[in-house]
Amino acid sequence: MNECDVTMRIFEHSNRSDVLSVCDRYADSDDVILYPYRINRGASRSWNEGIRDGYASGADVVIVCNDDILFSSGDVDKVADRAIENRDVFLVTMAGWHSGFNVACPSHGYSCFAINPIAIETVGYFDVNIFPAYLEDCDYSYRAVVLSGLQQTNVADTMVFHVGSYVIKNDEAISAQNAHTHGLNFQYYDRKWGGINGQEVFMTPFNDKQYDACIPEERMEAPYGEYDRTDFEEVVKI
Repeated sequence: MNECDVTMRIFEHSNRSDVLSVCDRYADSDDVILYPYRINRGASRSWNEGIRDGYASGADVVIVCNDDILFSSGDVDKVADRAIENRDVFLVTMAGWHSGFNVACPSHGYSCFAINPIAIETVGYFDVNIFPAYLEDCDYSYRAVVLSGLQQTNVADTMVFHVGSYVIKNDEAISAQNAHTHGLNFQYYDRKWGGINGQEVFMTPFNDKQYDACIPEERMEAPYGEYDRTDFEEVVKI
């Protein structure tokens, strides 16, 4: 197992003083790049930017993780090695413990994953219209696995801890907002694929043959023209 040099990219999605304090604590480190947006800009948008910038900077592997993830010793090295050794797979997931459910997880799915260059070359980026979170993983998986025939792999001997939706479960305002935005994401997903996740019908987005499974970098911010959502500021207040 090789030992990795790691650079962290932290995306600030909040202007809360406690969040900013934690981010500022690490901002001056040589191995940290801080993106001080201080607004809820959606998971897909920041995932896209981090993936693009990571590979553009010369990284061998890009790992995307939520802010409620804790790696055990050696986990990052194991996942990076697996990704490098299996460039033909688009995604590397990892095992661990889900604290919210109090269960062992063979895979944390898109809560923590390595994404290989073949994913960007074939499927491109995450759909920013799925906002601010939930179903972006289902959309990407459908485009990668079902429509593009890509494969993924899992590292079974990691012990990654995932708290799991802590803020949503403990903040009434954010919980209420999430219930609303999650419902809107289902509506959008149904329009895009002719069915909700697991019941997709369309083989092209919106059943429109001018689009395919790939969202390239040049369409990263507005992937589908007239089909793109315009209600982001209205639906997210926190």
